[in-house]
Amino acid sequence: AVVSTQSTGTYNSQKEKERLNDILVFGTDKPIPKPKPLPAIVKPPKDRFDEIQEEIDERREFLREMESLGQADEHRQRIETEISQYIREMEVIDRKRNQELLKLKETKAD
Repeated sequence: AVVSTQSTGTYNSQKEKERLNDILVFGTDKPIPKPKPLPAIVKPPKDRFDEIQEEIDERREFLREMESLGQADEHRQRIETEISQYIREMEVIDRKRNQELLKLKETKAD
């Protein structure tokens, strides 16, 4: 009798390699369920007034660092100008908010 070295079924060596690799990596050759996506956490938009305050704090900290390095003189005017511009922007925001509050008080008083 002649023994055939070819199998009668279809054998895909690449698929078998992938299956064995999955067993090594994941401990099983069964498909692993994909994790459910987490719900997106929506952060409320940051208040511009608070953002400006943080910018001012960062500029002041930078200026302190430059003072400790002895380089404050070359940065002082630019940083102080930026800070004064931020303060003006904060004043505009503050005025608008005060006007809105006054309008709300007037409508509630009616």
